[in-house]
Amino acid sequence: AFLMARDEDSFNRWEAGQTLFTRAILSNVSKHQSGAELSISPALVEAVRLTLTDTSIEKSLQAMTLTLPSLKTLAEEMDVVDVDALAASDKFLRKHLASTLKEEFRKVYEANVLPKEPFRNDAEAVGMRRIKNTCLLYLAALKDEDAATLCLKQAKGAGCMTDLVAAVSCLASFNTKVREEGIELFFEQAKGNDLVLCKWFTLQALADCDDALSRVDSLLSHPDFTITNPNKCRSVIRAFAENLEHFHRRDGAGYKWLADRVLQVDKFNPQVSSRLVGCFSSFRRFDETRQGLMKAQLERMVGAEGLSKDAYEIASKSL
Repeated sequence: AFLMARDEDSFNRWEAGQTLFTRAILSNVSKHQSGAELSISPALVEAVRLTLTDTSIEKSLQAMTLTLPSLKTLAEEMDVVDVDALAASDKFLRKHLASTLKEEFRKVYEANVLPKEPFRNDAEAVGMRRIKNTCLLYLAALKDEDAATLCLKQAKGAGCMTDLVAAVSCLASFNTKVREEGIELFFEQAKGNDLVLCKWFTLQALADCDDALSRVDSLLSHPDFTITNPNKCRSVIRAFAENLEHFHRRDGAGYKWLADRVLQVDKFNPQVSSRLVGCFSSFRRFDETRQGLMKAQLERMVGAEGLSKDAYEIASKSL
C-alpha cells in the first residue's frame, strides 16, 4: 500500500496497485466461496485515496494505477475459475471504493473536464481525459441516479469519441431508461461509419446487465448488423464471449448461443467460425458444471454435419 501511494517511480506504483487489487479480489473470492462476509482493507482504500488526490503524478499513469485488473487477467491467477465469486468480488471492490471515496472521485472528475472547443490532443489533455473517465467508471459502479446523470451529461457533451465511448460504455450496464437514451445518442453519431458502429455493437455486447444475453441476441437482428461481415461478427459474437460473467452463465445459455452462432457462421466463413470455437478451448479451467456444459457444445459442434475442417480441428483438439 505504501508503494502504491508514495513510490517515486510511477511504474512501481502501478505494479504495487495491481498486486494490491489482485490480492483483495482473490481474497474475497475465497470468502465468497466459504459464505463469509466480503471486506476491503482500509490500507488499500487509503492507498487509492492518496493516489487519486496526488497532483504530482502524471495523469495517464495515475489513471492506469487506479484501474483494476480485468476479470480475464484475474481468472488467470485462479487454478479453477469461479466466475460467480470472481464477478461478485470485483463488483464489491469497485462499489466499496466508489462509495467510500465518492467525493474524491467526483472532485477529480470535475477538475479534469476539458471544454469541448477547442479540442486538445496534447499529452496533458489525453491524461486528463484518462483520469476523468477512470473516475467515471468507478462512480458508475454505484449505478445510482447521480452516476446515470453524470454519464448521460458526458455523453451529450462529448467533444471526442474517447469521452463518448467511456460514458455510453458505463450507461450500457445500467438497467434504467437512461441506458437506452445513451445508446441511441451514440448510434445517431455512429450512423454511416462502420468502424464506429462496430464499437457501438461491442460496448453493448460487453455490458454488465441482467438481460445481457437477450440484449446481445437482439443485436443480431439490428438493421446495421450483418453476420457475413467479419468485423460486425467479431464486434457482437466474439465480444460477448469476452463478457466473462454473462457468457459463462451457470445455466449454459451463453455457451449454446455461441455454438449456434459458430454453426451459422461456419457455412460461409470457416476462418471466423474456427476462431469463435476457440472461445471454448479453455473449458477445463472452469468448475465441473461449466466444464460439462462447454464440453457438450464442443461435442455438438464436432458432430455437426458439414462442419468445416477449420472449425472441426479447433473443436476436436479442444476436447
